[in-house]
Amino acid sequence: MARIVVTATHGADDPNRATLAFLAAKAAREEGMETMLFLMNDAVLLAKRGTAEHIQGVGLAPFSEVLEAVQSLGVEIKVCKPCAEARGISEEELVEGASLAGMYDLVKAAAGSSVLSF
Repeated sequence: MARIVVTATHGADDPNRATLAFLAAKAAREEGMETMLFLMNDAVLLAKRGTAEHIQGVGLAPFSEVLEAVQSLGVEIKVCKPCAEARGISEEELVEGASLAGMYDLVKAAAGSSVLSF
């Protein structure tokens, strides 16, 4: 099975880019690929409960709907632990299906995978 890692670095600062990363992960999973979404920098805010309802890209589906679709498909959502800690986000505050991870986790997942970056 093909594996894809989608990395995201933007949150509310660029709602289109943030949503497109999740849409890419959704599409990959729907195509039958093993899929990981890795959130870094301001993208970690996307995994904090209560944030999704406030993100809306231009001409795109509401972020909350895209997040729900990604979760229902079982996409693995990893959140950069140092990035989350720097923004005061604990693992208990993350949306369902998201967990904290480090750069070693990203590097291991990316080895032998296709990687898309947003």
